[in-house]
Amino acid sequence: MVKVGDAMVREIVSVDYKTPVREVVRIMGQRRIGSVLVSKNGEIYGIFTERDLVSKVLLEGSLDDEVGKYTSTPLITVSPDYDLKEATKIMADMKIKRLVVAENGKIVGILTASDIVKTIAKAPLEVL
Repeated sequence: MVKVGDAMVREIVSVDYKTPVREVVRIMGQRRIGSVLVSKNGEIYGIFTERDLVSKVLLEGSLDDEVGKYTSTPLITVSPDYDLKEATKIMADMKIKRLVVAENGKIVGILTASDIVKTIAKAPLEVL
């Protein structure tokens, strides 16, 4: 059985909720990532994604607004030892492309749809 921890990315990028969307988009572009975690008072409380940019900021707001205004909450999390197939079902059912991975109350990674595809491409079919 393939676990979420086998597919997730461990590098986490986060920004403060007061950061202007324009700056967050610059960070996402430079790092070539589709999302950042958003913290408030030192605690991660949500995620800002490309979808939030397109469906919220560009339709309703301004790139100069605080990213916290458009952050998706609550975070949907799984543990690193969670079955990858079950995590994929959660993502499909909830129509999301990212799951935050947490262990013992601490965020340890993020699982994206592209991470799942890469893992499947490397794995023998009988493992899945």
